[in-house]
Amino acid sequence: MQVFVIEFEQDDPKKCTAKKMIRLGLAERVRKPFGIILNPISERVLSFDDKDIIRNIGITVIDSSWNKSDMKLFSRYNNKLARRLPILFAGNPINYAKPYKLSSLEAVAASLFIICEKDLGLKFLSIIKWGHTFYELNKELFEMYCGKSEKEILKLEKQIIEYLRGP
Repeated sequence: MQVFVIEFEQDDPKKCTAKKMIRLGLAERVRKPFGIILNPISERVLSFDDKDIIRNIGITVIDSSWNKSDMKLFSRYNNKLARRLPILFAGNPINYAKPYKLSSLEAVAASLFIICEKDLGLKFLSIIKWGHTFYELNKELFEMYCGKSEKEILKLEKQIIEYLRGP
């Protein structure tokens, strides 16, 4: 399975998880996306339905700073293969426990858990010291999302958000 990164050089290079994936040979830097594109503004959600595309072509993560990027950047990559991730909580020190604010590496690992590639997801998380934190924080959600269709994940996500809002 191939992981591709479109870098926008907006993060501190020492803290950038995309750069670390590239440096360790787990991802390849590209200028144009291949396969499924992880895009937080996509209306479609990543699901088990995307497994064959990810396995055969790959997955592309857009590496940009949440604080510096505007929606124009993401809209350039919002096509029929763009997918957002369902609600998950960041384990990284900068956005700890914030929903949807995942690092590039967390996004890739989460995608792998959703398509039931747990061992590979854990391999990616093993390259960062807080990878285990991210996994433990979202373990139940990964188990819920694994193997589910887009429609099922959207329903689960809605239930989770309603639960978090409380009565």
